[in-house]
Amino acid sequence: MCTALTLKTKDGYNLFGRNMDLSYSFNQAVTLLPRNYEYKDRVTQTMKKTKYAILGMAAIIDNYPAFADGFNEKGLGCAGLNFPGYSYLEEKSVPGKNNLAPYDLIIWILSNFETVDEVSKELENVELVAVPINENTPLPTLHWIVADKYGKSIVIEKTKENLKVYKNPIGVLTNSPTFDWHLTNLNEYMHITPTQPQNIKWTDKELKPLGVGVGTKGLPGGFTGADRFVRIAYLKSKLPETEDLMSGISQFFHILNNVAMPKGSVLDNGKDDITLYTSCMCQQKGIYYYTTYKNNGISAVDMNKENLDAKEIKRFEYLDNLHITYQN
Repeated sequence: MCTALTLKTKDGYNLFGRNMDLSYSFNQAVTLLPRNYEYKDRVTQTMKKTKYAILGMAAIIDNYPAFADGFNEKGLGCAGLNFPGYSYLEEKSVPGKNNLAPYDLIIWILSNFETVDEVSKELENVELVAVPINENTPLPTLHWIVADKYGKSIVIEKTKENLKVYKNPIGVLTNSPTFDWHLTNLNEYMHITPTQPQNIKWTDKELKPLGVGVGTKGLPGGFTGADRFVRIAYLKSKLPETEDLMSGISQFFHILNNVAMPKGSVLDNGKDDITLYTSCMCQQKGIYYYTTYKNNGISAVDMNKENLDAKEIKRFEYLDNLHITYQN
């Protein structure tokens, strides 16, 4: 289970990121993939090169950078979120199509394109094929959100029907069901408001709100994909436009914290499903900010301080120990 978010600040910065909700660590770390880095296409077994440098959270599996989320030097971001019960992959390559393994989709998008419009056009010729990284790594059940620094966003879903690309007017994503279902489901919550109701006269009794926040009565509070989608969409829609980048980053983490999963809230096969980390990428500045379950302090990696033409992948220490600033 995961939640993705986009946000724009008043001074023109676009933020993109997600909660990664898992019951286990996948040896993740912020990872920089330089330009012209060669990687093996999992379907064709041919070597490909990255056009643009990529920075994001990834695991290295058999020398392959498997990105969970990230963005490139042009400000285009992409994240994969769990899509159980609906995800479908072709068993064999489809003739005449650009056949990609699901693990390859993020790196293909981020290494080749600058904008959502460019990605949407090329996706018309893409099929996703059931080719794993190796025999020990299961195939993922994912759908993807893509967002650029101009504020455009799409959702990519491969179901039994076909590969679908949805325009994402609200800039959020969670998990199953399909994205179009989530958009329709928002109609059920049109009455939710941050405004307090007025006192009313009912028979001969005056009714008063029982505390603050009565306008949000009925907002779903569970951790299902449907509940989190409604909550994150509501919070984003009611947030006043943030004045600057720093306040935007702060608000970004606050919103995602509202749908974060603490230990004990959800069990997956007897294990705690927790928000392993939260990411926030400034798409104009090329900075990847993140917090972890154990470390609420924000860590950051700036791709523009690195050599984007380096020959090797660079991994940054995953800062997962709580940092406390003492004031006396």
